Amino acid sequence: MSEMETLSLRIFGRDLTLSCPAEEKNQLIEAANFLNNELDAIGDKNNALVIVGLSFANKLLSNPSLPQSGDSADLLPLISKIEAILEK
Repeated sequence: MSEMETLSLRIFGRDLTLSCPAEEKNQLIEAANFLNNELDAIGDKNNALVIVGLSFANKLLSNPSLPQSGDSADLLPLISKIEAILEK
């Protein structure tokens, strides 16, 4: 089992602390930077997270080379976590 590390990120003005496998830490930092850049480019800040999420989902579905589940139920736990963070 891989060693877990604590990672602090700032995304869209919110501080998040996550636990992640050590080998995923750098990729999560890059993902947070990428997400922040995408969010900064959105003019409608009230809906920026939804717009970026929709954009990412569209890119994922439009790229046949990426693995797809086909079952949106797989995303429900992730969506619930995101909503809980946003409600804080």
